[in-house]
Amino acid sequence: MSYKNILLGLSLSMISQWGYSQLKVTPDGQVGIGTNNPITRLHVYGEGLIDSHTLPWQSAFRTRVYNKNTSAYSLWNGYCGKEVFFVNGAGWMWSGQGSFIGTDSSLLQNRSNIHSPLETVMKLNGIRFTYSDGKDNNSSNNYRLGLVAQELDQVVPEAVKIMPDSLLSVSYSDLVPLLVEAMKEQQTQISELQMALNEQEQEIIRIKSRRWFRKKTVE
Repeated sequence: MSYKNILLGLSLSMISQWGYSQLKVTPDGQVGIGTNNPITRLHVYGEGLIDSHTLPWQSAFRTRVYNKNTSAYSLWNGYCGKEVFFVNGAGWMWSGQGSFIGTDSSLLQNRSNIHSPLETVMKLNGIRFTYSDGKDNNSSNNYRLGLVAQELDQVVPEAVKIMPDSLLSVSYSDLVPLLVEAMKEQQTQISELQMALNEQEQEIIRIKSRRWFRKKTVE
């Protein structure tokens, strides 16, 4: 370690009244904010804010990785002592306790019923597939289940979005209400058929009873 690097590290270390560095750059290039011992290239102890006027579809903060299995973003919970959320470099996301979408009634407008949900569901075509990484056609052995966005767009366009690169993406959570209404419609049909079947069974019993009564009368 050179004398020049030591001086650089010391000169960029500003000590606060509590005894730790407000900003510290170590001789090996580690940057610490609010900590004397940065363990990564940038180690921030405390809160952070990115105040950006980024244009639409641009990035206020960007992470660039070069391995598809790299965790591009990771959230560690010190209370639980484990990771609770991360985004993989291949583009998939994991959450320890799922996710919630805001659908409070105060946030919704232009509400209407879903028309012909069962007929709509019958037009969907679920598939089994693997993702291509753009380098070969058999890049992954991890099969997934889903829908083709272009096909879904013809049936349920509300669940399809065009991304900035012109590729289509699917919001599978938007399909849940459709499936709920389709199941309800199907159950109504089943109940009506069950009622009709019960009526037919009762009619058969009545016919058999009349025949039996006539037979007894003749005897």
